[in-house]
Amino acid sequence: MEESLYGSVIKITYFNDETGYGVIRIKLNYQDNKIAKYKAKLFSNILTVTSVFDRKPIIDEEYDFFGEFITNQYGIQFKANSFKRRNEETLEGVVTYLSSDLFPGIGKATATKVFNELGPNCLQRISADKKVLDETDLTAIQKDTIYNNLINNKLKEESIVGFLKMGITMTMSLKILSAIKENALETVKKNPYCLIDIVEGIGFNKADKIALDNNIEKDSPIRIEALILYIIQNYTYSFGDTYIEYDKLFSIATERINIDEDILNSDNFKQALSRLIGKEKIFIDNENNVYDIVIYNAENMLASYLGNMLKNEADPGYSYNKISKVINRIKDEMKIDYSPKQLEAIEMALKENISIITGGPGTGKTTIIKGIIESYVFLFGKDLVREEIALLAPTGRASKRLNEVTLHPAQTVHKFLGYEGHGVYRFGSDNKVKARLVIVDEFSMVDVLLAAKLFSSLEENTKVVLVGDVDQLPSVGPGEVLANLIECKEINVVKLDKIHRQAADSTIISFAHSINEGFLPENILEKQKDRNFIRVNDNDIGDNIIKIVEQAINSGMDIIKDIQVLIPIYKGETGINAINEKMQEKFNPLIDYEIKHLSRKFRVNDKVIQLVNRSEKQVMNGDIGYVLTLDCDDYESGNIQGLTVLFDSGPVYYKKEELEDLTHAYAISIHKAQGSEFACAIVPFTYKYYVMLKRKLIYTAVTRAKKYLIMLGNIEALAKGIQGIEIRRKTKLVQRIKTFFKNEILDFDSDIQLENVSPYDFID
Repeated sequence: MEESLYGSVIKITYFNDETGYGVIRIKLNYQDNKIAKYKAKLFSNILTVTSVFDRKPIIDEEYDFFGEFITNQYGIQFKANSFKRRNEETLEGVVTYLSSDLFPGIGKATATKVFNELGPNCLQRISADKKVLDETDLTAIQKDTIYNNLINNKLKEESIVGFLKMGITMTMSLKILSAIKENALETVKKNPYCLIDIVEGIGFNKADKIALDNNIEKDSPIRIEALILYIIQNYTYSFGDTYIEYDKLFSIATERINIDEDILNSDNFKQALSRLIGKEKIFIDNENNVYDIVIYNAENMLASYLGNMLKNEADPGYSYNKISKVINRIKDEMKIDYSPKQLEAIEMALKENISIITGGPGTGKTTIIKGIIESYVFLFGKDLVREEIALLAPTGRASKRLNEVTLHPAQTVHKFLGYEGHGVYRFGSDNKVKARLVIVDEFSMVDVLLAAKLFSSLEENTKVVLVGDVDQLPSVGPGEVLANLIECKEINVVKLDKIHRQAADSTIISFAHSINEGFLPENILEKQKDRNFIRVNDNDIGDNIIKIVEQAINSGMDIIKDIQVLIPIYKGETGINAINEKMQEKFNPLIDYEIKHLSRKFRVNDKVIQLVNRSEKQVMNGDIGYVLTLDCDDYESGNIQGLTVLFDSGPVYYKKEELEDLTHAYAISIHKAQGSEFACAIVPFTYKYYVMLKRKLIYTAVTRAKKYLIMLGNIEALAKGIQGIEIRRKTKLVQRIKTFFKNEILDFDSDIQLENVSPYDFID
């Protein structure tokens, strides 16, 4: 039986900003007959109440609580299922409310004046008509502060209470209110699946639970449509394909939704697809392949803009006859002995509108990039042209390394395009970037969405050089752009295959090339000067990683900058999450304070990695740094508000609710490590990684090691892994490029937002 009581807050024992869960102490008034009946039961007029609040309670605030009494190790408490504030009824309540932090600049004297001059129902009167404040002598700023915050707080309170009743957490409720500015509660009640597109962190599963818990029918059209969109996006981001076959989509959808009863059939499936086509959410081609419309447009857009650039016959600004002579002069000035292939690559880059240079580690790709830049500047005969050369890489770490080697300013592709967050770019098809020459390194990491945005943002006469290792892992996002562009045969390609003198002594590089050819060197178990394989049982992998890291630290290496553990999966005893937890406890144990977020604990000096692009913070997906400080006025209270991370680009502050952007980085995924090099890379191998162990993944992992590569675990798992060839991704980019060159029209919307989903939304 639900009981009710009221009291005034005398202490906030605990409050969690993420969940809204609070533990408070209230004072009861036994002079009220409705409360006096509890006197014999409680023995005291002080009672502990637990509840989920829409905001942190305020001392002296009065509440009505509805719920039940419980008894636990702390004694008798009241567990409130709901509450109502009495702040609109008494002088004390109004003063407490208006003088709180919710109304900046309004003190107790001003709050008292409002109550005395406007009466006990002053808050209701102000909410109904701001002009009643003209009856007071408050300043215009004070009037605006009281009215605006009163309205906003009331709406927020009503919405949050509504969301909490729907089973949505406090943190998620605040995100929803931030994303949906008006009528948020009504919008979500009408269609909870809208949260998938609107709020970061809500996928189909969460939205579906909210929907079903709030009486959305199992066969509702909005549910079926949301499921289909989720499957398409999940499939393309999980497998890297740019489409899914019609029959496969239907099979996955029916398996997912027809668990207890037959909800989805061929008829309502077709109807849902038709509605989604009408809403421009999907596209179905003449081969019955189903696309997310964003990816369909991106693939067509990329083929079209790339084709136009290839056909462009604009004057490059210099004579092709001078190229060979200029390259020889640069070669002499830089004292570099280019191989015939390298010379061919530089000359090709200076002659062709678009060119591709590919090759493995040690084949001189970066040396060629520097040669292209210097030759290009010399051809124009003026150093100012350097400002019109854009040197790009997909990640911050890769661009930093590129800058260090070439001595030319480098930046991420996102920064070059003016990425502003939430899929918005400053540059695009209607606002081109001014650049004469664009060189993109590590292009194998670029997916079809980013590639389309890049090419659509360039003038047709811009010269483009794409550099990358086609044998590395393809992009995390959908598409296999570098491989597709090579395969289409419309772009000139130079493939470098010679390991140059400065890299010839590296057994890491020779090992990488043997992996690429599908065999292990005979000396794989013999310790080399720069690599080693340590055979250990699966159960001992974690402890041995700790020992290896300890030895590296003792030799003078830094755990933040130099040492990196690379693992292909997140879950399990030898997964990224478990190894991170183990390494944190060993190398950064709790000494004083920590901040908890979900299952993770962040401490000062923790090594962390950014998980999503946040242009407003000048930090991008894959950036690695360490926790510099924890933000807390009073550490003893344990109420830590956030933390600051120091990245290469500088310090970045995170509020507690923003910590989902971070995770520990003692161990990271091999995908996350792409574009980076580490002095010491530690790579475990076990059959527990069997699904992920494939040649390109292993090749990518070992080529992250700059000085030392330490492998451990099961040698048979490594041997088996390099025999596994990744399945080629299903894309239509090659066909679309060929279609363009047949002078057939490619249909796409160049204004469509190209980045509405993060690949990491679908990684466990």
